[in-house]
Amino acid sequence: MRRRSHSAIALVALLMVGAGIVSPSPRDLARAADPLAEAKAQQGALERSLSEQRDALDQLKATSAALGVQLDLAEAELASVTAEYDRVSGLLVEVQGQVAEITAHLADLRAQIDELDRQLNKIATQIKLETERLHERELLLQDHLRAAYERSRTSLLELIVSAPTLDAATNQVSYLITVSDQDRQLADEISALRASLNTRQETLRDGRRTLSQARDEADAEAALLATRQAELAATEARLAELKKAAEEKRRAQADALNAALEARGNVEAQIKASESAFAAQTALVDKLQAEADARNQNASAFGFRWPEDAFVVTQEWGPTSFRLEPAYTYQGVYYPNFHTGIDLASGCGTPIRAIGGGTVVASGQPSWPWDSAYGVIIRHGFGVLTVYWHLQAQVVVSPGEAVSFGQVIGYEGSTGNSTGCHLHMAINDHGVWENPRTYLP
Repeated sequence: MRRRSHSAIALVALLMVGAGIVSPSPRDLARAADPLAEAKAQQGALERSLSEQRDALDQLKATSAALGVQLDLAEAELASVTAEYDRVSGLLVEVQGQVAEITAHLADLRAQIDELDRQLNKIATQIKLETERLHERELLLQDHLRAAYERSRTSLLELIVSAPTLDAATNQVSYLITVSDQDRQLADEISALRASLNTRQETLRDGRRTLSQARDEADAEAALLATRQAELAATEARLAELKKAAEEKRRAQADALNAALEARGNVEAQIKASESAFAAQTALVDKLQAEADARNQNASAFGFRWPEDAFVVTQEWGPTSFRLEPAYTYQGVYYPNFHTGIDLASGCGTPIRAIGGGTVVASGQPSWPWDSAYGVIIRHGFGVLTVYWHLQAQVVVSPGEAVSFGQVIGYEGSTGNSTGCHLHMAINDHGVWENPRTYLP
């Protein structure tokens, strides 16, 4: 006898009643798919493939008839592309010449700017030196004038009278006259220095203005060069595209011709093979449909079937003396231990089938971490949920997925609180755990 606690299952199922459907995730349903549904899907795919092949054959026939016209059009397109290629090639040569010319002119202009900059720096140095010399000469003149002023306060007569001899007096007067001539020469030198300095300063201002204009012109030339280089890159890219387009058109012509000739010889054989496969698949669908009809005749009034094809009931639904079963109140009566479902055993790995059509609301480990068992919960409508517990740890169906009558949804296992492989199957009707036998055939 296998025992487990289903309190977590009950909690999950009750929470699921009236809950929205979770969006499904892609999953490999190869083992879980219904054989009849798979066969019908394959039949439909073969039928569509056969129809597409017939349409393809008709299209190939029409294409073959008009192939000459299409090739003529392709040749015209190729000629147009070639003409465009030639035009762009000429434009490329023109732009390349402009780029070379602007580059050379810009190099000359920058060389002129560098030379002018050196000259202006030399002039600035000369201005500095002449300014210093002018300052020195002005200080010297000031000293001379100050000394002359002091001497002028003694008259010539006093110099003559105070001189010991006439020759000494004559020398002193001559000295005064000589100093005055030197001061005039110094003043003339200062005047010349000032004029030269003004000229150099004006030259420096004009040179700097010319240098600024030259740099602006160089910047404009550089911007123009960048524009032309961008045009050159775009033209080269366009030329490469046209060359590639021309090659692709030539290749497409050859491919179209070869493909038309090859496909026309193969499609008819493909159609015959598809017709044979379609006939075989149709026979399989008819067989599976007959088997499904036979199974459906064994459905209950609720439209349900047993979840396993062959099994042994190991524990019934209802009150029990087994103490590990949870307490439950059914129809107003409290039971300290109550088995809310029915246990079936058919062997580990036995396919578990949906007892009826519905939508998966939970799968995997819905009660984790309170219960580690794997299971599936399906909503069938009208407030009815079915629970399939202790499945193998292999998720076959996903929440939100629609399942059909008898579709495989998992495999018998012993996950969770279980002592051996079996299936615990329960039915919850509007929040009440009911006896599954009431709903099954």
